[in-house]
Amino acid sequence: MIYKFSMKFILTLFVLAQIISFSFLLTGFLYEYNVSNIISVGIVTFLWFIFLLRITASSRIIHNSQTLLLISLVSLCIAEVFYGYYEGILKIDPYPSVADFFYLAGSILFVLFFISMNRSYKIELAFIVSSIITFSMIVFYVIYIAVFIFDVLDYSGGIFDFVLLFAYPIIDLLIMIGAITYYFRGRSISLNKDYVHWIFVSLFAFFSLIADIKFGYDNLVGNLSNGILSDLCYNIGYLLLGVAILIRMHYLNAPKNY
Repeated sequence: MIYKFSMKFILTLFVLAQIISFSFLLTGFLYEYNVSNIISVGIVTFLWFIFLLRITASSRIIHNSQTLLLISLVSLCIAEVFYGYYEGILKIDPYPSVADFFYLAGSILFVLFFISMNRSYKIELAFIVSSIITFSMIVFYVIYIAVFIFDVLDYSGGIFDFVLLFAYPIIDLLIMIGAITYYFRGRSISLNKDYVHWIFVSLFAFFSLIADIKFGYDNLVGNLSNGILSDLCYNIGYLLLGVAILIRMHYLNAPKNY
């Protein structure tokens, strides 16, 4: 059974997948088919699937939050495949397209995963409210820059393009801040170091934030020549998310200090 794979084998598989992914990206081989991103998010999804199988094999309860994350990752996989299908096979602009439906679905499910995790971390409501206010200010600032710096008033794209421009970065910010918050909360309530993975989840969101902002504004101003930089950030983000899952696997069977 695949859940019985040793950590050494799983780590080797992850490293090989990342090497192949970055090789496709940096050489530009089959770049229009989005192969590098598909491999990166695919191996991350596979790692989380193995993690859930190990929980089941250990007679542990699989919480709804863990299932939400699996569905989120599967949705992101489908999105990356659709993106490659539109750009590589149909030879049409994949932004926006059906791929964005799955990107948004995966991102929203990722946020719901964080919300459900609050049952364990019990972050105060006041902090959540203050975060919402902070994000609202960020949205206002981004819109101000878009209108007065990038002259969005002359933007020829549709309303859906405009919504996506702001939706992805805001979701990335929510995930990044949530992961950082859970890290510090975990330090105060855990006797083990199984909270360390939140650092890598926050870094995953950070690189996704950079990629989404660059990708969105490149489309806004019609500059699509440097898309590889966005894909590089996406790949780094997926790599860091994979490291977070590997850390979770490590602490799954690690001795507990009570």
